[in-house]
Amino acid sequence: LPPSVVHVSREELKRFLKCKRVGNYLLGKTIGEGSFAKVKQGFHVLTGEKVAVKIIDKKQALEDRYVSKNMRREARILQMVRHPHIISLLEVVETENRYYLVFELAGGGDLMDYICYRKRLGETEVRKFIRQIISAVQYLHQGGIIHRDLKVENLLLDEEYNIRIIDFGLSNTVSVAKPGDLSPIKDYCKTQCGSPAYAAPEILGHQLYGTKVDVWSIGVNMYAMLTGKLPYTAEPFNIVTLYNKMVRGEMNAVPDRLSPSCRDLLMRFLTFDPDERISLDEAINHVWLKKGYEDDELTPVVFPNHLRLIYLNMDILNHMVEKMNFTEKDIIDGVTNNK
Repeated sequence: LPPSVVHVSREELKRFLKCKRVGNYLLGKTIGEGSFAKVKQGFHVLTGEKVAVKIIDKKQALEDRYVSKNMRREARILQMVRHPHIISLLEVVETENRYYLVFELAGGGDLMDYICYRKRLGETEVRKFIRQIISAVQYLHQGGIIHRDLKVENLLLDEEYNIRIIDFGLSNTVSVAKPGDLSPIKDYCKTQCGSPAYAAPEILGHQLYGTKVDVWSIGVNMYAMLTGKLPYTAEPFNIVTLYNKMVRGEMNAVPDRLSPSCRDLLMRFLTFDPDERISLDEAINHVWLKKGYEDDELTPVVFPNHLRLIYLNMDILNHMVEKMNFTEKDIIDGVTNNK
């Protein structure tokens, strides 16, 4: 390994020295796994930074037409965004058989494990998480991006227990409205996708849909945080049965211990008709979300997605050229074009 990682502990290095190397990354233990991909902890050999590497097997992906067609969609969308509560994509590496997405490592684990350990979360903590999720999702919607798979498994926590939204593999882009337009989006989606227990009824009902599907999913996540359960369930599981329960409003009980304002926001998120469902603009001003944050306006946080040359730290650039063997041209091209 290069001298630049001498500050990394000997024990840390031992975990990776016999591991597979891809580009400038050593791949360690598996920390997540799905049907067509697995996620491994990675180690950047030039800086010693720990990362998460999503590995997609191209041959396995070919077994699913939708997955193979949209394999590169997640990277394309994440290159469009930059937000403190959305996971950062650091690099993409592609080989003949595999596709690697390198992300920042969220050291706090996923929200699913956190809820399971705590059984359920209190309103104060849920309020913090929902505010962060809304900030990120509203930012996405303003950029014409619908996530379509917001669930507790796709909500990670960083070391300070702040939300990082992950998994944009099912996300899609829509045309957003211009100033003066009456509708917030100009086209709609129709693909039935996402996790059924978190999917809005208009998705399960094979209807055209827009950004309000993410609003419903925020409500499902809020219910899961507050109760440790899901608002709509079907035993044995069946999508048609689940959808019919939504149609009839046969929602699992909302605990009496919740405050009236909490119950109100939850039910407005989980309104069946998307036209009647609360918007995120309305939600950010809801009394429950503002409690304890009266002087902290909830607005989408916007960071520049492309770094202008005048903001480039020349000390860092020179270090990368002299110590890491990068060329100045490649560095400038990468940071100014978000590569």
